[in-house]
Amino acid sequence: MTDDMTTRRHDDAGNEPQRDVGPDRIGAGPGADGEAADEVEFDDLDIQLDHQLRDDGVQRIDSRDRQVAEDVDETLIVDDVVSDSLVADPIVPTLAHRIGQRIVRRPLAWWNREWTNERVARVLVTSATLVTTTVVMMLIVHFNPLSPSRDLLLDNTTPTGGDMGAHVWAPAFLRDHFLPNFQLSGWSMDWYGGLPLYRFYMVIPALAIVALDAVPFVAYGVAFKIVAASGLLTFPLACWAFGRLANFRHPIPELFAFGGLCFLLDESFEIYGGNVKSTMAGEYSFSIALTLAVLGLGLLAHGLRTGRFRVWTAVVLSLAAVSHGIVLIFVAVAAIVMSLVWMDSKRAWYAVSTGVTTLLLSAWWVGPFLFGHEFMTDMKYGFRPSGSSDSFWDMFFPLTTGLDILITTLAIIGFAAMIVRRNLTGVALGIITLLFVVGVYIARDSLPGIGLLWNPRLLPFIYLLRYFLMMIGALEVITWMINLARQRMADRELNSYESAFAAGAIGLSCLTVFGFMYETLPFDGRVVVTAGTDDTAATTTYAWGPIQKSPDAGRAVADGWTRYNWGGYEARTQFPEYHAVVTEMTDIGETNGCGRALWENNADNGQYGTTMALMLLPHWTDGCIGSMEGLFFEASGTTPYHFITAAAVSESSSNPVRELRYVNNNAEVGVQHMLDLGVRYLMVRTDPAKAEASQQDELRFITTSAPWDIYELIGSNIVEPLSVQPVVVNERAGDQRERNLELGTSWFQRQDDWAAIPADSGPDDWQRIDVEIDMDVRVGEPGERSRNVDYVLPVQEIEPVALPQIKVSDVQIGQQSVEFSVDQIGVPVLVRVSYFPNWAVSGADGPYRVSPNHMVVVPTSTDVRMEYQKTSLDWFFYGLTVLGIGLCFFWRRRGDLQFAGEFPSWGSNGTGNDLHGDDVDGSLTGEVAVVPDVWAPSRPTDEVPDPTPMYLPNPLADSSEPGGASDLLIDTQPSDVPNPLGVDDGDGVARSPQPPSD
Repeated sequence: MTDDMTTRRHDDAGNEPQRDVGPDRIGAGPGADGEAADEVEFDDLDIQLDHQLRDDGVQRIDSRDRQVAEDVDETLIVDDVVSDSLVADPIVPTLAHRIGQRIVRRPLAWWNREWTNERVARVLVTSATLVTTTVVMMLIVHFNPLSPSRDLLLDNTTPTGGDMGAHVWAPAFLRDHFLPNFQLSGWSMDWYGGLPLYRFYMVIPALAIVALDAVPFVAYGVAFKIVAASGLLTFPLACWAFGRLANFRHPIPELFAFGGLCFLLDESFEIYGGNVKSTMAGEYSFSIALTLAVLGLGLLAHGLRTGRFRVWTAVVLSLAAVSHGIVLIFVAVAAIVMSLVWMDSKRAWYAVSTGVTTLLLSAWWVGPFLFGHEFMTDMKYGFRPSGSSDSFWDMFFPLTTGLDILITTLAIIGFAAMIVRRNLTGVALGIITLLFVVGVYIARDSLPGIGLLWNPRLLPFIYLLRYFLMMIGALEVITWMINLARQRMADRELNSYESAFAAGAIGLSCLTVFGFMYETLPFDGRVVVTAGTDDTAATTTYAWGPIQKSPDAGRAVADGWTRYNWGGYEARTQFPEYHAVVTEMTDIGETNGCGRALWENNADNGQYGTTMALMLLPHWTDGCIGSMEGLFFEASGTTPYHFITAAAVSESSSNPVRELRYVNNNAEVGVQHMLDLGVRYLMVRTDPAKAEASQQDELRFITTSAPWDIYELIGSNIVEPLSVQPVVVNERAGDQRERNLELGTSWFQRQDDWAAIPADSGPDDWQRIDVEIDMDVRVGEPGERSRNVDYVLPVQEIEPVALPQIKVSDVQIGQQSVEFSVDQIGVPVLVRVSYFPNWAVSGADGPYRVSPNHMVVVPTSTDVRMEYQKTSLDWFFYGLTVLGIGLCFFWRRRGDLQFAGEFPSWGSNGTGNDLHGDDVDGSLTGEVAVVPDVWAPSRPTDEVPDPTPMYLPNPLADSSEPGGASDLLIDTQPSDVPNPLGVDDGDGVARSPQPPSD
């Protein structure tokens, strides 16, 4: 049946317009000529009433909206035929249709708004800023998809350089071993004789690599490089988004993008994290996490102002937290400070609910990390400042004196301006900066109860926020200058054209500094500083007009580091040598059997691309040849004992774990250590190390792969029965990680003092003893830089208990399991796999931790199986994360919080906020958001809605807002809907009167 119900209005001349029938008039809005639509189909209007979509997808009928429809003058309705079926059985939009509408509605609404001159200026400034900063980073990381000959990021190579060359192993292991078993973390035998993988290191960036690697035609090396560079490429955009979400006035968000670029190209540090040099040194997870953190804090600032984005804030901040542990500290401190600065009774609930959700979403990784740190290795890096030539001044002001003075002065001005303008988020930035300055000093003793924090790792957050405040200060200075020139109030905000000039001047200044650093400015050159002689060449330096670099200042190197890393192992001149030794070890594994390899630690290994190149032996050999040395030093309790062993078979080892007592290049000592660690193969390259190795009867020469001599260690086993019953050492007070290190090194390096292997625990019939520090060999006092780890001695005499000889057979070692058989039960068996409490055993009692960091089991069956499993504590934290996911759905369905105003009840709106720009929910740049159609229901909230409707006086009248009829699906806060009783802020939108401040 055809419905002929139509509304009609007469034109000014009293003529009846032509009636249109059918669905073509649905939501027509203004006609092509700019006039309003003359007719609205009430049957379709009724469908719209029944199918306005909330964010949670639930269909609701707003009785007030229906009442408005019923109040329409009935004389304008021609009801020849009424179809009840259209109301009773409406057409439901498909899911795909609803998703499509949500994707395109805001971009379309943004595009359809009136393009005023001011809006055009803003869009041009934003676009130019984001394009410029992103292109600069693309050039730095050599990402040029439009010119393959100049692109290195997409070349199919295996990235190398610093730690990054060893990072290649872990995501591939995740792909090949964990994900097929539905695991995000687990155990690997590839490094350090076993370590928990992705329990203490961050898995989210690795998951991104694996996901990209799954895309057809994307090689693993390319996927790795893209993800490693992703944090750098997106950081300026994230900084701009932070400024927009936090409602900083234009053009501060654009200047934040330049501030982020300054941070990325800061070459005063290279391993702390965040900038290009640190990322190329291997801290790519840090740069990804920091990008997420900046975006998440922007969402938090927006939510504290508007009550929105609770779920998105929790998700993004949790991703930042689990992407790098150091960034987790930044997220926690910054989020707490921002919440406190914005705090009132209503916002307290927003902060608490968002914070709890973030903690729950992060619990699956943060919880196991915190509760397992006792089994990690503290590298004892010490702290800064160190030595007479280092100071806190050098740490906080690492640039040239002139730049430090300029940056810090502008940052102080920016902080002061935010206080004067009462910009709460800007004030929070300054407070966070000061807190981290204090934190660098306090963290000299590492994290209380946890340790493992090197205090310079907090410096990048100070540098970043200082650049942000510097940009605010620079804008304030230019604002004062322009207002002074125009004889206006000093704090008056700039118009869009003046803002564009200010942004351009500051941005161009930054680009000029970068050009000077990279020696790429126009009209530049080199000038002679010292004339040459017959014996020496002239000394030149880079100059740009009258500005010159100091003679010892070279070109910036960040782009050189990326070129080196992206070129990969394959681009190194020694790659054939590297390929040959890896191939040789693969063949040895196939002929002689798989096993652990220990290779000489030497700086010349860096000729392969990184000194850590041979850490990839398990990567290239599919796990057959393990590398005793691995990248994740802190993740295994066996790390100190490996480096003690590596020093004994190396001419000049790096000895990275501080305070240990190393013995260098003594193969006799090294052989015993290798037997104790279950090492099967030894690889030495220097003549002194080769000479030592050749004299050991336990080492059988296999072959040479220049420059490496490769040996097999005779009698090395991973699983073997004990001949003497272990003794249990009673627990001592203090840091248990340090107590275990003292006990482990004492037995590992001075076995003559021990008649039996010491254990942390064991059956009741094992002897219990106490130990004490051997003061005769003590070196330094605790806390002194010159100290060594203490040796301990048994207090009671150990009574050796001889054990019967048994046979261990059928040993099978997997990546997360060990299986073997014995011909007699009840006799302890030593398993030379790193201890961790997640190991469980069937067919035996235990496992018990024994020195140096291995396990002993007591078989109760002839067949024994050990397996790395999730503990009840692990499942508890996974459950918390599931609860957090449930909370996300709950908050999403519950809707957003509504505050009495955009600022805390105790405060008032300052002049540092973007009052003339639109809300983030509307457009990205430009004027205020278009008022939505009155038929659209308001966003669900946690509050009881105000019973007073806030509609246009005539719901069928044309919108007077720029852009004509609005998108039916645009969400808005009730305060954004024009109200004849509202207060006009001067931006064309009437808003509800604000309640008085408390």
